[in-house]
Amino acid sequence: MFEAHIYTEAASPEADLNQRSVKPNTPANCWHNIYQCNVRYWMAEGKRQSRDTLFLYIEYCNKDNSHGYKLIEIPQTALTVESAQSIISQALLSQKLDPIKTEQWCKTL
Repeated sequence: MFEAHIYTEAASPEADLNQRSVKPNTPANCWHNIYQCNVRYWMAEGKRQSRDTLFLYIEYCNKDNSHGYKLIEIPQTALTVESAQSIISQALLSQKLDPIKTEQWCKTL
């Protein structure tokens, strides 16, 4: 006996990338509107005061070749790719961020 699956365009994973949830502990790049470069981000699940929380980490390169990161806590259990990218692209990161070094670093990963 077998089980048949019929996939429509709306049901396929590639149909709407914006409705996919961000997978925890899976790094990805996102364009940052303020700094005009890609930044690296990943998310981890956890608890803060016994409440489920998502920890969104944004990593970038500084002018002195060190790496910096910003942590944003999101009080929910899931986040779509579109929502994550909206949060990331508007977050103020650091005055030490170097857009050229950050973009080059993101391309190597």
